[in-house]
Parts: sequence; C-alpha cells; structure tokens
Amino acid sequence: MQIGVIGAGLAGLTAGIELSLAGHEVVVFEAADGPGGRVRTDLVDGHRLDRGFQILLDAYPETRRLLDYRALDLRAFSPGALLRWNDRFHRVGDPLREPSKLLDTLRAPIGSPLDKVRILAFRRAVAKGTLAELWQRPETTARQRLEDAGFSETMIERFLTPLFAGITLDPELAGSSRVVEFVFRMLGAGDAVVPALGMGAISDQLAARLPSGALRLDSPVRAVTARRVVLEDGETVELDSVVVATDLSEAARLTGIESRPWKGVTSVWLRADSPPIDEPVLVLNGGGTSPINTLAVMSQVSPDYAPAGSSTIVVSTPSTEPGVVDQMRTQLGQWFGESTFGWDLLRIDRIERAQPVQPVGRARSGALQTDDGIWICGDHTRDASINGAIGSGRAAAQALSTARDT
Repeated sequence: MQIGVIGAGLAGLTAGIELSLAGHEVVVFEAADGPGGRVRTDLVDGHRLDRGFQILLDAYPETRRLLDYRALDLRAFSPGALLRWNDRFHRVGDPLREPSKLLDTLRAPIGSPLDKVRILAFRRAVAKGTLAELWQRPETTARQRLEDAGFSETMIERFLTPLFAGITLDPELAGSSRVVEFVFRMLGAGDAVVPALGMGAISDQLAARLPSGALRLDSPVRAVTARRVVLEDGETVELDSVVVATDLSEAARLTGIESRPWKGVTSVWLRADSPPIDEPVLVLNGGGTSPINTLAVMSQVSPDYAPAGSSTIVVSTPSTEPGVVDQMRTQLGQWFGESTFGWDLLRIDRIERAQPVQPVGRARSGALQTDDGIWICGDHTRDASINGAIGSGRAAAQALSTARDT
C-alpha cells in the first residue's frame, strides 16, 4: 500500500518507520524545513539550543524499544534536584541512588521527614504492576493524588509542583493523576537525559530510518481525505491510506476532531563565560513556578551544548505572558548576582502550543480513525510526552496494517 503520513514529528516519524517495516510504501509530508516538530536543536553562535527546555526520561518503554541510546550518546542529569528557597540552594537527592546525599535531602526545607519517607512510599506505589495497569487506575487530579498520598502542602508547593510544572507544564496540578504516576515511575526507573548533540538528535535518528526519498520537507498540507493529500501549492497526491500525525490543533483543522486547550512555555537561552552551577543538575524554584520554574546549565550536562570557554544556560516557565522574560532576568540576578546581567541572550522560545491539556477522564487510545477513514496519532491521543508521541505512531501503524489485512 501507499500510505501518506502528515507531520514528521516523533509520532509521524515512528508511524513512517513502522509502516515501512511492515512492507508499505510511505511518504511523510512535513511543513517545516526539518523533521522533529518541537524536538529539534539549532546551532546559534556555536551553542546548541533545543526548541524549549526538553529532557528525555530514558526509562520510557517506547524510546527504549525504538531508539539507539548508544548512538545518541546520552548524558544524564544528576538524580534529584537543586531547590532554590529562601535565598539559598538546597540539595534534594535520590537516596536510593546517591546515599551520600541523604543528609542534605533530610535537611532540605521541602517538607517534614515524614514527607520524605512518603516520597519513597509513593515511588514504590507507582512502580507496582504493569504500565497498562497504571493507566487503568482510578483517576483524579494530580493534586488530589498527591494529597491522598499524604504529602504536606509544603512538600507539594515547594518541590512537587515545580518538578511537575517543568515536565507536564501543569503548575496547578489539575491534570490527570495517571500522568503524574507515570512520570514519577519513569523518574524512579531511570535518568533524565539529553543526547550529547541535543534533543534534535532523536528526530534525526528516526528520520534516518525512513526509506530514501520518503520524507518531503517544506510541504504544508491544505486538506486530506482517507485517500488523498492536497498540498498548499495545489499538488494532489492519491494514496491508499492517510495518517495525520500533527499536533492536536492541526489535526482538528484537517480532520474535524475535537481540539483541547494548550499549555504554553517560555524558555530563555543564555550564554555565560562561566557556569553559575558547576554540576549537571536541574534547578527548581521552591518559591513557586514563576517567573522562573526551572534552570539548567546544559553545557554541564553535555559539553557539546556550548563552544569552548562558554556555558549554555536555559531558564523556563510554564507561561507565555508578556513581560515574563524580563521578570526571569531579574530573578536570575537575585539568585546569582549582578554578573547575570552580562549574560548574552541567545534566543527566546515562546511556545504557545507546547503540550495539550491532559484532563481527568480523557480517553487514551493511542490511535484514532475518523468515520471517513483517516487515521490519527500524536501525543494528544496518549499522553503528552516523547513516550506518548512515539507510542501513538506505533499504535497507528499497527492498527492501520491490521485493518488493511482484514
């Protein structure tokens, strides 16, 4: 069969790979000048800048199955985090991996000693059973789940909120409890990592697995049917099947499925002569998620993020409000002193459509088919993560192949 895939993000690339392996002829249409969607890395003045602050959790089952981790040369963040609270930085470690950080963790002002015991209990609870069973557990909001686990308001506000706001872009913790349980399980089972050459290396690796000539860049799509793709320049391509693997808003435009609101993020990339923190650790704002939620010196995680003699720093917040960048620069000065005002601005990534909202009660199918036969995949059909995007592409390819064989 000849199958058209719309979108060369992680879901579309995965669908294209899987369909090709199943013996189908595939063409992947991508509006941009390169594959990956948001998972791309640009070189700016010798610095590698991802499209917003991103990490890979290497315990993700879908990425373990599909990606060549060795070729990506993954570089890990230190377990735990560095928490900024009350004008000081405090170490919050993972005592199971770094016993030497246990005392620092017990002293950190993120909650009571009982809260820290509950972290280990929560970690054990989310690790029980299969992942399929986890996604079928009783569902509530993320905040309610954490409260039900016994965490104090101090622990939730100072540590868990900025942690999940950085990963799920949900500072209100209003999304699904299953998402929080899944993320916490992945954090406990592996490391937070980036490829040595930036997150875009993931997309490049997947794109390289497509058959030669299968990827058509700079090819925005105007309209689709179950057997036809119409490009913006008027070209019409007749096919046996079509998979829409775009983001949710674009999928809604092309197919008429219901859309949902988005979570946005602003990431500011900066260059400094020397790193403000000399270790590969994620910094969380224990005083809230605004104006800064997270900070990372990416060149401490992977030296390839910066040219020799420079540091690449990214600060992020789950907001796209006007003025937030100036507020972040002011807070950097409060954290590290006046020298930060001499840091060079490399780029501002203001991403309005970073992750679709993941509400309680949403179906998580992985692949959809419209009444008129168009297949749909993307992180919006599973969970808003790299794992969800790749898993949805695989699910769509398998469902399409099975349907065509019956």
